Amino acid sequence: MIISAQKGKQNKIHISIDGEYRLTVDADFWFSCGYISGDEIDEEQYKALEANIFKRRCFNRALNILSRRDHSEKELFDKLARADGDEAAASAVEKIKALGYIDDERYAAALAKELAERKGKSERAILSELIHRGIDRNTAENAISSLTLDECDKINILLNSKYRRKLETEKGRQQVFNALLRLGYGYSEIRSALRDYDECIEEEDI
Repeated sequence: MIISAQKGKQNKIHISIDGEYRLTVDADFWFSCGYISGDEIDEEQYKALEANIFKRRCFNRALNILSRRDHSEKELFDKLARADGDEAAASAVEKIKALGYIDDERYAAALAKELAERKGKSERAILSELIHRGIDRNTAENAISSLTLDECDKINILLNSKYRRKLETEKGRQQVFNALLRLGYGYSEIRSALRDYDECIEEEDI
């Protein structure tokens, strides 16, 4: 079989075998392969080249995914595997880990902090979210243990900011109660926080 390479747009190289188009790769990868246009290769060599091309493509896809937001190791693997298969996905994730671009402990700590402070979610809801995103339970629990705000503080912040105006009516109070339930807080925690809020309002009115 004769392999040939033709320059495409930007940094692309189109690879053909015996005149039939097969694959497109980036120029840097092509020139690192050791082949030149017109070389003769056998089926085994082509299969090895093809596998390396798929891995390279998967790695580039991984970089593109991470450029948009951080991911856990499992999240990244699952996304890559759906498009490129398990072998290429595993290879890409290992390279990404070696470069320090993914770190589940770092990711879990940052996400837990965001969910607690920006979205006001309970520890129960944060744990569920972290596990859903592929973080193992032990790492997720360690991330949550590093949070500085306790559950009462988070509810009080929400009651005195985001939900304050809604608390002026009974209908609004029920909506706030339901919203806090969706954030993962328990009935007793919410009732206690609402009592404390009402007491503070009464003291302000005196």
